[in-house]
Amino acid sequence: MSLIITLLIFEFIILVHEWGHFIVAKKSGVFVEEFAIGMGFKLFGKEKNGTLYTLRLFPLGGYCKMKDEDVSGDDPDSFSNATIFKKLAIVFAGAFMNFVLALSIFVGIALFSGNATTEIAKVSDNFPAKEAGLQQGDIIYKINDSRVHSFQDISFRISRIKKGEAIDLVVIRDNQKLNFKLYPKFDENSNKALIGINPTLKNGAFAKDIKGIEKSSFIQNISDGFWNMIFTVKVTIIGLFDLITGQMSIKDMTGPIGLAPVIDKEYDTAMQVSIGATILTMLNIMALLSANIGVFNLLPIPALDGGRILFLLVELVRGKPIPPEKEGNIHFIGFVLIMALGIFIAFKDIFSLF
Repeated sequence: MSLIITLLIFEFIILVHEWGHFIVAKKSGVFVEEFAIGMGFKLFGKEKNGTLYTLRLFPLGGYCKMKDEDVSGDDPDSFSNATIFKKLAIVFAGAFMNFVLALSIFVGIALFSGNATTEIAKVSDNFPAKEAGLQQGDIIYKINDSRVHSFQDISFRISRIKKGEAIDLVVIRDNQKLNFKLYPKFDENSNKALIGINPTLKNGAFAKDIKGIEKSSFIQNISDGFWNMIFTVKVTIIGLFDLITGQMSIKDMTGPIGLAPVIDKEYDTAMQVSIGATILTMLNIMALLSANIGVFNLLPIPALDGGRILFLLVELVRGKPIPPEKEGNIHFIGFVLIMALGIFIAFKDIFSLF
Protein backbone atom coordinates (compact mmCIF):
# COMPACT_ATOMS: atom_id res chain seq x y z
CA MET A 1 0.00 0.00 0.00
CA SER A 2 2.79 2.42 0.91
CA LEU A 3 4.56 1.84 -2.42
CA ILE A 4 1.34 2.52 -4.34
CA ILE A 5 0.74 5.74 -2.38
CA THR A 6 4.36 6.80 -2.94
CA LEU A 7 4.12 6.22 -6.68
CA LEU A 8 0.80 8.06 -6.89
CA ILE A 9 2.25 11.03 -5.00
CA PHE A 10 5.36 11.19 -7.21
CA GLU A 11 3.36 10.73 -10.41
CA PHE A 12 0.94 13.51 -9.51
CA ILE A 13 3.85 15.85 -8.72
CA ILE A 14 5.45 15.01 -12.08
CA LEU A 15 2.10 15.47 -13.85
CA VAL A 16 1.83 18.99 -12.39
CA HIS A 17 5.45 19.71 -13.32
CA GLU A 18 5.06 18.62 -16.93
CA TRP A 19 1.70 20.36 -17.21
CA GLY A 20 3.53 23.58 -16.37
CA HIS A 21 5.83 23.09 -19.37
CA PHE A 22 2.87 22.04 -21.51
CA ILE A 23 0.52 24.94 -20.80
CA VAL A 24 3.20 27.64 -21.14
CA ALA A 25 4.45 26.06 -24.38
CA LYS A 26 0.89 26.11 -25.75
CA LYS A 27 0.38 29.74 -24.67
CA SER A 28 3.73 30.64 -26.26
CA GLY A 29 2.79 29.14 -29.63
CA VAL A 30 5.17 26.17 -29.36
CA PHE A 31 3.78 22.87 -30.66
CA VAL A 32 3.82 19.98 -28.18
CA GLU A 33 4.28 16.65 -29.96
CA GLU A 34 3.71 14.40 -26.93
CA PHE A 35 2.61 14.75 -23.34
CA ALA A 36 3.56 11.55 -21.50
CA ILE A 37 2.82 10.26 -18.03
CA GLY A 38 5.28 7.56 -17.02
CA MET A 39 8.33 6.34 -18.90
CA GLY A 40 9.17 3.40 -21.16
CA PHE A 41 6.76 1.36 -23.29
CA LYS A 42 3.54 3.09 -24.37
CA LEU A 43 0.45 1.51 -22.79
CA PHE A 44 -2.14 3.94 -24.11
CA GLY A 45 -2.16 6.90 -26.44
CA LYS A 46 -4.68 9.36 -27.82
CA GLU A 47 -4.09 12.21 -30.23
CA LYS A 48 -5.87 15.53 -29.89
CA ASN A 49 -5.13 18.67 -31.90
CA GLY A 50 -1.93 17.05 -33.13
CA THR A 51 -0.56 16.32 -29.64
CA LEU A 52 -0.19 12.69 -28.59
CA TYR A 53 -1.20 12.07 -24.96
CA THR A 54 0.32 8.83 -23.65
CA LEU A 55 0.38 6.66 -20.56
CA ARG A 56 3.61 4.67 -20.31
CA LEU A 57 4.71 1.52 -18.50
CA PHE A 58 6.86 2.75 -15.62
CA PRO A 59 4.77 4.95 -13.29
CA LEU A 60 7.61 7.25 -12.33
CA GLY A 61 8.41 10.13 -14.60
CA GLY A 62 6.95 11.81 -17.61
CA TYR A 63 7.80 14.37 -20.24
CA CYS A 64 6.50 17.13 -22.47
CA LYS A 65 8.10 16.70 -25.92
CA MET A 66 8.11 19.90 -27.93
CA LYS A 67 8.76 20.34 -31.62
CA ASP A 68 12.47 20.74 -32.44
CA GLU A 69 13.37 20.84 -28.75
CA ASP A 70 16.93 19.58 -29.21
CA VAL A 71 17.53 20.30 -32.91
CA SER A 72 17.43 23.37 -35.13
CA GLY A 73 14.10 24.14 -36.74
CA ASP A 74 12.67 26.92 -38.89
CA ASP A 75 8.98 26.28 -38.25
CA PRO A 76 7.32 29.19 -36.41
CA ASP A 77 5.79 26.76 -33.87
CA SER A 78 9.07 25.02 -33.00
CA PHE A 79 10.77 25.40 -29.62
CA SER A 80 14.11 26.26 -31.21
CA ASN A 81 12.49 29.14 -33.12
CA ALA A 82 10.78 30.67 -30.06
CA THR A 83 12.17 33.83 -28.49
CA ILE A 84 14.61 33.32 -25.66
CA PHE A 85 12.20 34.76 -23.10
CA LYS A 86 9.48 32.33 -24.21
CA LYS A 87 11.97 29.49 -23.89
CA LEU A 88 12.93 30.62 -20.39
CA ALA A 89 9.26 30.81 -19.40
CA ILE A 90 8.53 27.33 -20.78
CA VAL A 91 11.51 25.71 -19.06
CA PHE A 92 10.97 27.47 -15.72
CA ALA A 93 7.23 26.69 -15.69
CA GLY A 94 7.71 23.09 -14.51
CA ALA A 95 9.49 23.97 -11.28
CA PHE A 96 7.20 26.97 -10.82
CA MET A 97 4.15 24.68 -10.84
CA ASN A 98 5.83 22.46 -8.24
CA PHE A 99 6.12 25.49 -5.97
CA VAL A 100 2.50 26.47 -6.70
CA LEU A 101 1.37 22.94 -5.78
CA ALA A 102 3.39 22.99 -2.55
CA LEU A 103 2.07 26.45 -1.64
CA SER A 104 -1.54 25.45 -2.32
CA ILE A 105 -1.25 22.37 -0.12
CA PHE A 106 0.51 24.17 2.73
CA VAL A 107 -2.14 26.90 2.69
CA GLY A 108 -4.90 24.27 2.65
CA ILE A 109 -3.33 22.42 5.59
CA ALA A 110 -3.04 25.67 7.57
CA LEU A 111 -6.69 26.51 6.83
CA PHE A 112 -8.01 23.12 7.94
CA SER A 113 -5.60 22.13 10.72
CA GLY A 114 -3.84 25.26 11.93
CA ASN A 115 -0.20 25.83 12.71
CA ALA A 116 2.42 26.14 15.46
CA THR A 117 3.24 29.84 15.83
CA THR A 118 6.40 31.67 16.86
CA GLU A 119 4.73 32.70 20.13
CA ILE A 120 5.92 30.86 23.24
CA ALA A 121 3.14 28.99 25.07
CA LYS A 122 5.32 27.47 27.79
CA VAL A 123 8.85 27.87 29.10
CA SER A 124 10.10 24.70 30.81
CA ASP A 125 11.90 24.80 34.13
CA ASN A 126 15.61 23.99 34.31
CA PHE A 127 16.17 24.83 30.65
CA PRO A 128 18.22 27.64 29.05
CA ALA A 129 15.17 29.64 27.90
CA LYS A 130 13.87 29.94 31.46
CA GLU A 131 17.30 30.76 32.82
CA ALA A 132 17.80 33.47 30.17
CA GLY A 133 14.51 35.15 31.08
CA LEU A 134 12.17 34.17 28.24
CA GLN A 135 8.48 34.21 29.17
CA GLN A 136 5.17 32.83 28.04
CA GLY A 137 3.72 35.12 25.36
CA ASP A 138 7.11 36.17 23.96
CA ILE A 139 7.21 36.08 20.16
CA ILE A 140 10.51 34.86 18.73
CA TYR A 141 11.49 37.32 16.01
CA LYS A 142 15.10 36.49 15.14
CA ILE A 143 17.61 33.70 15.79
CA ASN A 144 21.26 34.64 15.25
CA ASP A 145 20.24 37.71 13.21
CA SER A 146 17.97 35.64 10.91
CA ARG A 147 14.24 36.42 10.80
CA VAL A 148 12.01 33.46 11.61
CA HIS A 149 8.38 33.08 10.54
CA SER A 150 7.42 29.62 11.79
CA PHE A 151 8.11 27.32 14.70
CA GLN A 152 9.50 24.82 12.19
CA ASP A 153 12.15 27.36 11.30
CA ILE A 154 12.92 27.95 14.99
CA SER A 155 13.32 24.22 15.67
CA PHE A 156 15.48 23.75 12.58
CA ARG A 157 17.84 26.60 13.43
CA ILE A 158 18.21 25.40 17.03
CA SER A 159 18.85 21.81 15.85
CA ARG A 160 21.87 22.98 13.82
CA ILE A 161 23.56 24.61 16.83
CA LYS A 162 26.67 22.77 17.96
CA LYS A 163 27.81 22.17 21.50
CA GLY A 164 29.35 25.26 23.06
CA GLU A 165 27.71 27.67 20.58
CA ALA A 166 25.41 30.41 21.82
CA ILE A 167 22.05 31.41 20.42
CA ASP A 168 21.20 35.10 20.09
CA LEU A 169 17.46 35.60 20.25
CA VAL A 170 15.38 38.67 19.52
CA VAL A 171 11.87 38.40 20.93
CA ILE A 172 8.90 40.74 20.90
CA ARG A 173 7.35 41.39 24.32
CA ASP A 174 4.74 44.11 24.87
CA ASN A 175 5.53 45.52 21.39
CA GLN A 176 9.21 45.89 22.29
CA LYS A 177 12.16 43.93 20.90
CA LEU A 178 14.36 42.33 23.57
CA ASN A 179 17.70 40.57 23.10
CA PHE A 180 18.71 37.33 24.81
CA LYS A 181 21.77 35.11 24.66
CA LEU A 182 21.57 31.51 25.79
CA TYR A 183 23.48 28.24 25.51
CA PRO A 184 21.33 25.24 24.55
CA LYS A 185 21.15 22.03 26.54
CA PHE A 186 21.97 18.89 24.54
CA ASP A 187 19.85 15.75 24.73
CA GLU A 188 22.15 12.80 25.46
CA ASN A 189 20.19 10.35 23.28
CA SER A 190 19.62 12.43 20.15
CA ASN A 191 22.50 14.90 20.69
CA LYS A 192 20.13 17.70 19.67
CA ALA A 193 20.10 21.19 21.11
CA LEU A 194 17.17 22.08 23.35
CA ILE A 195 16.21 25.40 24.92
CA GLY A 196 12.94 24.37 26.59
CA ILE A 197 10.07 26.16 24.87
CA ASN A 198 6.72 25.03 23.47
CA PRO A 199 4.88 26.96 20.74
CA THR A 200 1.40 28.41 20.87
CA LEU A 201 -0.91 26.40 18.63
CA LYS A 202 -3.59 28.09 16.55
CA ASN A 203 -6.46 26.37 14.81
CA GLY A 204 -7.17 26.81 11.11
CA ALA A 205 -9.76 29.29 9.89
CA PHE A 206 -11.84 26.46 8.38
CA ALA A 207 -11.15 23.87 11.09
CA LYS A 208 -13.62 22.67 13.69
CA ASP A 209 -13.59 24.63 16.92
CA ILE A 210 -11.33 23.20 19.62
CA LYS A 211 -11.80 24.41 23.17
CA GLY A 212 -8.83 26.39 24.41
CA ILE A 213 -7.24 26.86 20.97
CA GLU A 214 -7.72 30.18 19.20
CA LYS A 215 -8.51 30.24 15.50
CA SER A 216 -6.20 31.93 13.01
CA SER A 217 -7.54 34.38 10.46
CA PHE A 218 -7.83 33.42 6.79
CA ILE A 219 -5.01 35.84 5.89
CA GLN A 220 -2.80 34.45 8.65
CA ASN A 221 -3.29 30.90 7.33
CA ILE A 222 -2.27 32.01 3.85
CA SER A 223 0.85 33.59 5.39
CA ASP A 224 1.54 30.39 7.36
CA GLY A 225 1.30 28.30 4.19
CA PHE A 226 3.61 30.66 2.31
CA TRP A 227 6.28 30.62 5.02
CA ASN A 228 6.03 26.83 5.36
CA MET A 229 6.80 26.54 1.65
CA ILE A 230 9.70 29.01 1.91
CA PHE A 231 11.03 27.03 4.88
CA THR A 232 10.84 23.76 2.90
CA VAL A 233 12.69 25.30 -0.05
CA LYS A 234 15.34 26.72 2.29
CA VAL A 235 15.90 23.40 4.05
CA THR A 236 16.20 21.66 0.67
CA ILE A 237 18.85 24.14 -0.47
CA ILE A 238 20.74 23.75 2.82
CA GLY A 239 20.60 19.97 2.41
CA LEU A 240 22.06 20.22 -1.09
CA PHE A 241 24.79 22.53 0.19
CA ASP A 242 25.59 20.04 2.98
CA LEU A 243 25.82 17.29 0.33
CA ILE A 244 28.17 19.31 -1.88
CA THR A 245 30.40 20.33 1.06
CA GLY A 246 30.56 16.78 2.42
CA GLN A 247 28.59 17.47 5.61
CA MET A 248 26.06 14.94 4.33
CA SER A 249 26.90 11.72 2.48
CA ILE A 250 25.28 10.60 -0.77
CA LYS A 251 24.31 7.51 1.22
CA ASP A 252 21.91 9.73 3.14
CA MET A 253 19.96 10.42 -0.05
CA THR A 254 16.81 8.40 -0.67
CA GLY A 255 14.36 7.83 -3.51
CA PRO A 256 10.78 6.60 -3.88
CA ILE A 257 11.66 3.09 -2.66
CA GLY A 258 13.33 4.42 0.48
CA LEU A 259 10.47 6.83 1.10
CA ALA A 260 7.84 4.10 0.94
CA PRO A 261 8.45 2.78 4.51
CA VAL A 262 8.46 6.35 5.85
CA ILE A 263 5.17 7.10 4.13
CA ASP A 264 3.80 3.76 5.33
CA LYS A 265 4.62 4.64 8.93
CA GLU A 266 3.07 8.11 8.59
CA TYR A 267 0.00 6.57 6.96
CA ASP A 268 -0.51 4.00 9.73
CA THR A 269 -0.04 6.61 12.45
CA ALA A 270 -2.49 9.02 10.84
CA MET A 271 -5.08 6.28 10.21
CA GLN A 272 -5.22 5.66 13.94
CA VAL A 273 -6.47 9.24 14.31
CA SER A 274 -8.90 9.71 11.41
CA ILE A 275 -9.31 9.67 7.64
CA GLY A 276 -9.04 13.45 7.67
CA ALA A 277 -5.71 13.31 9.50
CA THR A 278 -4.47 10.74 6.97
CA ILE A 279 -5.43 12.93 4.01
CA LEU A 280 -3.70 15.96 5.55
CA THR A 281 -0.58 13.87 6.32
CA MET A 282 -0.33 12.52 2.76
CA LEU A 283 -0.92 16.01 1.36
CA ASN A 284 1.83 17.38 3.60
CA ILE A 285 4.24 14.75 2.26
CA MET A 286 3.20 15.67 -1.29
CA ALA A 287 3.87 19.36 -0.60
CA LEU A 288 7.30 18.61 0.86
CA LEU A 289 8.26 16.43 -2.11
CA SER A 290 6.87 18.90 -4.66
CA ALA A 291 8.96 21.74 -3.22
CA ASN A 292 12.02 19.46 -3.13
CA ILE A 293 11.53 18.40 -6.76
CA GLY A 294 11.06 22.03 -7.77
CA VAL A 295 14.40 22.99 -6.21
CA PHE A 296 16.19 19.92 -7.60
CA ASN A 297 14.97 20.64 -11.14
CA LEU A 298 16.40 24.15 -11.00
CA LEU A 299 19.93 22.93 -10.29
CA PRO A 300 22.26 23.98 -13.16
CA ILE A 301 22.86 20.38 -14.21
CA PRO A 302 22.50 19.21 -17.84
CA ALA A 303 19.18 17.45 -18.55
CA LEU A 304 17.48 19.25 -15.67
CA ASP A 305 15.45 22.42 -16.19
CA GLY A 306 18.16 24.37 -14.40
CA GLY A 307 20.72 23.14 -16.93
CA ARG A 308 18.51 24.26 -19.81
CA ILE A 309 17.99 27.64 -18.16
CA LEU A 310 21.78 27.97 -17.83
CA PHE A 311 22.23 27.38 -21.57
CA LEU A 312 19.51 29.94 -22.32
CA LEU A 313 21.21 32.51 -20.08
CA VAL A 314 24.51 31.85 -21.90
CA GLU A 315 22.64 32.40 -25.16
CA LEU A 316 21.25 35.67 -23.81
CA VAL A 317 24.77 36.89 -22.94
CA ARG A 318 26.39 35.62 -26.18
CA GLY A 319 23.62 36.92 -28.40
CA LYS A 320 23.39 33.61 -30.22
CA PRO A 321 22.42 30.07 -29.19
CA ILE A 322 24.72 27.15 -28.63
CA PRO A 323 24.07 24.69 -31.50
CA PRO A 324 21.04 22.63 -30.41
CA GLU A 325 22.72 19.36 -31.42
CA LYS A 326 25.69 20.05 -29.13
CA GLU A 327 23.41 21.15 -26.31
CA GLY A 328 21.30 18.02 -26.83
CA ASN A 329 24.37 15.80 -26.50
CA ILE A 330 25.36 17.51 -23.24
CA HIS A 331 21.84 17.06 -21.87
CA PHE A 332 21.89 13.40 -22.91
CA ILE A 333 25.11 12.83 -20.94
CA GLY A 334 23.55 14.60 -17.96
CA PHE A 335 20.45 12.41 -18.29
CA VAL A 336 22.56 9.24 -18.27
CA LEU A 337 24.43 10.38 -15.14
CA ILE A 338 21.19 11.28 -13.36
CA MET A 339 19.72 7.88 -14.27
CA ALA A 340 22.87 6.19 -12.93
CA LEU A 341 22.51 8.12 -9.67
CA GLY A 342 18.84 7.14 -9.53
CA ILE A 343 19.69 3.46 -10.00
CA PHE A 344 22.36 3.66 -7.30
CA ILE A 345 19.91 5.23 -4.85
CA ALA A 346 17.23 2.66 -5.77
CA PHE A 347 19.59 -0.28 -5.06
CA LYS A 348 20.73 1.36 -1.83
CA ASP A 349 17.12 1.78 -0.73
CA ILE A 350 16.30 -1.84 -1.61
CA PHE A 351 19.24 -3.18 0.41
CA SER A 352 18.34 -0.92 3.34
CA LEU A 353 14.87 -2.53 3.46
CA PHE A 354 16.53 -5.84 4.32
